[in-house]
Amino acid sequence: MKSVMSLSPRAARLLALVLSLHPDTTFAKEGRYGRLRIMAPASPGGGWDQTARSLAEALRGEGLADVVEVENVSGAAGTIGLAKFASSYRGEGDALLVTGLVMLSAMLMNESPVSLAEVTPIARLTGEYEVLVVPAVSPVRSLTDLTVALRREPGAVSFAGGSAGGTDQLLLGLLAREVGVEPSSTNYIAFSGGGDSLAALLGNQVSAGISGLSEYAPHIESGSLRALAVSSGERLPGVDIPTFQEQGLSVSLANWRGIFAPPGISRAEREDLSSAVDRVVRGRAWQGVLTRYGWVDLYLPGDGFERFLRSEQRRVASLVRDLGTAESTAGSDDIAEMAFPAMVGIGLLALGASLFLTRGRSEAPAPGKGRALGLVSLGAVADVLLLEPAGFIAASSVLFWCAARGFGSRRWARDAILGLAFSTGAYFLFTRALSLSLPAGRLFP
Repeated sequence: MKSVMSLSPRAARLLALVLSLHPDTTFAKEGRYGRLRIMAPASPGGGWDQTARSLAEALRGEGLADVVEVENVSGAAGTIGLAKFASSYRGEGDALLVTGLVMLSAMLMNESPVSLAEVTPIARLTGEYEVLVVPAVSPVRSLTDLTVALRREPGAVSFAGGSAGGTDQLLLGLLAREVGVEPSSTNYIAFSGGGDSLAALLGNQVSAGISGLSEYAPHIESGSLRALAVSSGERLPGVDIPTFQEQGLSVSLANWRGIFAPPGISRAEREDLSSAVDRVVRGRAWQGVLTRYGWVDLYLPGDGFERFLRSEQRRVASLVRDLGTAESTAGSDDIAEMAFPAMVGIGLLALGASLFLTRGRSEAPAPGKGRALGLVSLGAVADVLLLEPAGFIAASSVLFWCAARGFGSRRWARDAILGLAFSTGAYFLFTRALSLSLPAGRLFP
């Protein structure tokens, strides 16, 4: 085959003309884009816009792209931008969408016809933790004081925060659940801007407030607001505010932000984008962005981000429903996702039942029908209760083991091993081979 150097002048000019017609559509050699496009589904100035522009700056700074264009498409808490991105950018491997936690509740509240399942997850990037505060003049001195008042009369404790269904109200929902209060009975006052909620707090017009830590930090430092708890899992470096978990409440929440690629791109294009993002977040330019905005590095790429996303979607859907911020939070896709693990569990039960119906009789006398039904029912109840906290593998293993007991098997150890093997095999078959969602449990967040 002739090399490029051996082309005739006429052929070389023709090749250059062809290449000039497509100057920015490929991922060039040595991992460099000619052009990248990043959509922020919000107006300029907000967190998603800052993330998009900072990412663009870092991509150029690290020499990974010649040109990075940022497009703002606002409306309906980002769902309008999501719909445009999924349709207009389909199959284009040089585009990214910035979004985050707020999008999950917005899709439910706005009954969005498009979901994050229709775009391609690349990575979680950053996050910001929430802080719960009271006015300095408030008689509430601690988180315990506040939770006691909340349990006694939920409607009497007013909370100021951002838009309905946003991160602030989601944190209140988690807190209410943890202290045994119906989230829908809480008194949440949504403000369109942080300045309005802050004014209500400083004017002692509300009992408490919830917002991003960076927004309230100056007023906490000045003493005009008293911080009761921060929503991080562990104490934040340089922040003298106890976490909810330190104070005995299993509450944690981060207002995370991540990036997605369009649907319909090739595996190679996805890997190219993931590689570029990985190089960016490890570079000096991006570390400077984190310092500048006070963002927490929550980088989580690939399969880990996809597992986190599935878990977060279930949690947010449950919270939005309990808070009563939307008439209906479970569409047909959500119902199918919740029903599918139960269907697979029933299949495992049938498998275990057939195995021990044919082999169990030689091991022991068949138990009475009442005892058999009781053991199988116990397994089914345990399966439902363990599904979310322990995950599909553990829950289905317990179901299988109880079914074996119900059909008369006395080989406890063998039954446990078989149940674990069948459950593990089913889990990886459906999650990896068929790309379906099954709860992984807290061991795999």
